[in-house]
Amino acid sequence: MPDEYVKVLFELEKEDEDYPPVEYERLWARPLGEGLFEIDNIPFFVRGISVGDVVAAQQGKGEVVFSELVRASGNSTLRIIVFDESHVEEVRRQIQALGCSTELNVSKMLGVDVPPRIDLQAVREWLMEKQSSGTLEFEDACIRHEGLA
Repeated sequence: MPDEYVKVLFELEKEDEDYPPVEYERLWARPLGEGLFEIDNIPFFVRGISVGDVVAAQQGKGEVVFSELVRASGNSTLRIIVFDESHVEEVRRQIQALGCSTELNVSKMLGVDVPPRIDLQAVREWLMEKQSSGTLEFEDACIRHEGLA
């Protein structure tokens, strides 16, 4: 099995005229052979895909292009916009303390990976509190936790 990583291209559909702000997103993935790849970074704009998912992809347009989800990992993905940039690290630390990993896109947008063993409802409740106080806004990008999907 090859150790090298590749980027898998996901074409994005516009939800409205401004979002997402890009037409595609590339996610790092580990080649598994036979056109299968395991996603290894948190999506910022792709919906329905999480870290650890196995996807089918093929060469096209000079890149490896996503074709379908083959096996879901059980991880969920959330997205957060922190309104005040000075609060980003505090939000990241709290999310990580709840057992999740994060990736920062630009200065105020976080992708959050919630592993299956973590209480997604507890994470969402903390985020709802922060959202109510006007600190941030969040959305579910891919919910795979049992009973919450």
